[in-house]
Amino acid sequence: MADSLKRIRQQPREVWAVKLADRITNLQKPPHFWIPEKIEKYRQEATMILKELRGGNTYLENRLQRKIEEYNAD
Repeated sequence: MADSLKRIRQQPREVWAVKLADRITNLQKPPHFWIPEKIEKYRQEATMILKELRGGNTYLENRLQRKIEEYNAD
């Protein structure tokens, strides 16, 4: 994930927005068969994406932050 984010950071901010939006969409309720460790890893990846792509799109960053918080609550 870190290598992927490093490559994304070298791209225009519109590419960052696509990655942020992608993770927002993917942070739906996890499948029932996912174990808690996998759920936590996915949440941590979302947090890493948010941290590494901060400054690219405030609106999407705020939406992703909310989705991460909601994902924790599930």
